[in-house]
Amino acid sequence: MTTLRDRQGTAYRHLLAAFAAAPHVVASFPRGDLRSSSRRLPSRWLLGTLRELAGDNTLAATDWDTVGDLGGALSTSSSFSAELLRGQRLATDQEWRTRAAATDQLNDAVVHAAQETLRARAGAAFTRYDGNLTASTDLPDYRDGRRPISPTALERYVSCPHSFFVERVLGVRPIEQPEDLITISPMEVGNLVHRSFDTLAREFADDLPGFGEPWSAAHRSRLIGILHEQAAAMEADGLTGHPRLWRRERDQLEVDMAAMLDADDERRAERAARVAASEMPFGLGGQDPVTLQVPNGNVLLLGSADKVDLGQDGTVYVTDIKTGSRRSFEAIKPDNPLAGGTRLQLPVYGLAARDRFGNPDSPVQAEYWFVRKEPGYVGIEVDAPVIEALASTVDLLTESVSAGLFPPRPPETPDFMWVQCAYCNPDGIGHATARERWERQRHDPALAHLVALLEPEALDQEDA
Repeated sequence: MTTLRDRQGTAYRHLLAAFAAAPHVVASFPRGDLRSSSRRLPSRWLLGTLRELAGDNTLAATDWDTVGDLGGALSTSSSFSAELLRGQRLATDQEWRTRAAATDQLNDAVVHAAQETLRARAGAAFTRYDGNLTASTDLPDYRDGRRPISPTALERYVSCPHSFFVERVLGVRPIEQPEDLITISPMEVGNLVHRSFDTLAREFADDLPGFGEPWSAAHRSRLIGILHEQAAAMEADGLTGHPRLWRRERDQLEVDMAAMLDADDERRAERAARVAASEMPFGLGGQDPVTLQVPNGNVLLLGSADKVDLGQDGTVYVTDIKTGSRRSFEAIKPDNPLAGGTRLQLPVYGLAARDRFGNPDSPVQAEYWFVRKEPGYVGIEVDAPVIEALASTVDLLTESVSAGLFPPRPPETPDFMWVQCAYCNPDGIGHATARERWERQRHDPALAHLVALLEPEALDQEDA
C-alpha cells in the first residue's frame, strides 16, 4: 500500500523534474497568513535551493530573510498590494489596469465611478452614494391617501432606511439558503404560534370564551392538535431543521401554547373581557384601512391585529403576540409610548380594533404579549396624546420616504450569532464600516429632522 510519505516523495520528484525541464524557474511561497495574521516559512522543498544559493547548508527556515537578495536570485514583497503598486513584473493585464487606476492614470468611466463612490462614502456628506435620492421624483408619497402602508414597514424604515428602500421600493430580498438551516428560525416559530392560535379561534368562532371565562378543555386539546398539524406541514416543507433539535423545540412549543391559554384566562378574568377576533385584518381582504390624519395629508395603514378582546365596560383590548425577547420593546413607557418612533404597531392596531368593535369614544388598550421568552406584557393606552404622537411620527417618516432619504443605518452592536440587517451586512462579514459611515453622515443637515427622531442623543453630542 502506498504511504503518505511515498506520495509526497513522488510529488517532490515531479517538482524537481519540472524544474530541470525549464530554462528558467520562478518558485514562490507566501510570507504570511492574512486570516491568522501569522508568519509563514518557506516550503521545505525550496529550502535546499535557498541553502545552495546562500552557500550555507545549515541555513534555518526561520532565517531565510537574512540572506539578502542572493545576487538577484531572491526577491521579496511585503504584500500583494505593495507589489501591485511598485513591482516591475506584473502577471496580468488586470494587474496593470489596477495599478493605473490606483494612480489615476486609467481612463475608464466605470473605474472613475467606483473611485467617486469610495471618496464620497469616506466623507461626512450624505450623498447619492449613501442613499440620498432627493433628486428623484417618482418615490412613493404615502400621505396622498391613495396607497396604504403597514406600521411594520414604517418600523423597518426607522430601523434602517436603506433596507426599506431595497426591500420595499426595489423589491429585492435576501436569498434564503435552506441547506444552511440547522434549527427552526425564530420567524417560523412565530408563524407556527400565530397560525395555531388563529386556527383555533376560527374553528371555535361561535364558541369562544365569554366575558372572563376560561378556555375549555376542548379548546386546549384542539390547540395542541392544531399545533401538531401545522408542525407536520412545516416539517414537510423542510423548515424545522435537524430532527433531533426540532423534536425538543416542538415539545417546548406544546408547553408554551398551553401556558398561553393559562395566561390569557388570567388576563381576561382581570378585565372581564371576551375573545372577539384573531388575526383581524384592516386594509386587507376587503376590509377598510385605518385612515390616519397627519399634518401634511392622510396616511392609509394596513395590517392584521393578532388578537382582540372586548371588555364588559366597552374597553377594546388589542394584543400583538410576540415569541421573541422583550428586550427591544423595553423603551416603551407611559411618557414614551412609541419608543422614540421605533414602535408603531400598537396604536395603529388599537385604532383598527376601535373602528371595528367600538366607537370614537371607546377606551383602547394595546399591548405586546410575550409568550415564550420572559413571558409578560408591555402595553399602552391608545388615547389622544398617543394618537397625536403617532400622527406626527408617521408624517415625518412618510415625508422622509417621499423626500428620498435612505441612508444605511446599521445596528450599534456587531453581528455575532446572526446577521441583524442583511442589507447592511450582505456577506455576513460585519457592518462596522457601514456603521462608521452612518455615524459620520448623520450630522448632515439633510438628515437633521430624521436623526432628531431616531437618535436625538447624536444631535445633543454635536451641540456639546
